[in-house]
Amino acid sequence: MAGFEYVRPTTLEGAVAELTARGDGALAVAGATDLWVNIRSGKVKPEAVVSLRGIAGLDALTPEFADRAGGAAAGPGGDARVSGGLTIGAMTPHGKVEDSLWVAAHFPALQQGCAGLGSRQVRNVGTVGGNICNAAPCADSATALMLFDATLVIQGPAGRRELPLGEFFVGPGMTRLLSGEVLKEIRVPDPGAHTFSRYIKHTRRRGVELAMMSVGVRVTLEDDLTTVKTARISLGVCAPTPTCAVRAQDMLAGKPLTRAAVEAAALVAADDSKVRDSWRGKAWYRREMIRVLVPRAVEQSGAYAATERVA
Repeated sequence: MAGFEYVRPTTLEGAVAELTARGDGALAVAGATDLWVNIRSGKVKPEAVVSLRGIAGLDALTPEFADRAGGAAAGPGGDARVSGGLTIGAMTPHGKVEDSLWVAAHFPALQQGCAGLGSRQVRNVGTVGGNICNAAPCADSATALMLFDATLVIQGPAGRRELPLGEFFVGPGMTRLLSGEVLKEIRVPDPGAHTFSRYIKHTRRRGVELAMMSVGVRVTLEDDLTTVKTARISLGVCAPTPTCAVRAQDMLAGKPLTRAAVEAAALVAADDSKVRDSWRGKAWYRREMIRVLVPRAVEQSGAYAATERVA
């Protein structure tokens, strides 16, 4: 793979400077599980590759906590604190998220999305930030993060800016990163108490496989454990980018959580989707699987069980 310069800065500012100086001929690289394949195949021909591997702190996976009076604080906090949000460094490997018991307990759909991506070897190298910036419609961690209203922190020549994950994608392989910009971290807010989530990756076979399509759900209930406070339905490979079924999820908010309501929302999600035919699956089949997998994901999240206990 000769023909390009390999640069390894030690700071985020240094990476931004290197990318800015080299312009459009330079590419940032994280885990490189996709980039090296694309370079070998000739799909991309960079003049320079700027590695982010030498930058300390970009692989941090940091739970956040809040005291019971509502004030934010960092650290374990003991009995006076409740679990809050999560900060994921862009260079955090999927395997690190997969192995986190804290993430599995508080953001199960995110843990499931990372655990289903590629093989264990790939998950140990491939990063959450790289999966997002690759902007593939089948990006598992990105589709799962859509459920939790994640925000991206981006560092560039003009300084730091934040962008909602849902506004980051433009199309397959295309994002709103500007020249010289680097994704620093992903901030995931606390979804609140009584939150249930599940991510289902649907493939043609068991084992290592790209998703034919995927569905994620997140339901946050009111304190009565019967009324939906907020809901999210995310879809992968059902549009040019990972997306949320906005009309369907809004149908559930403020209403009692019932199987009939979820099935009706699933029909709307399927009808509103932008599925298409591909060699991996037909549009009609993907649409049908949205109708099947949305109720299944809610079932497996445990949300129905919580409402049934109250009843």
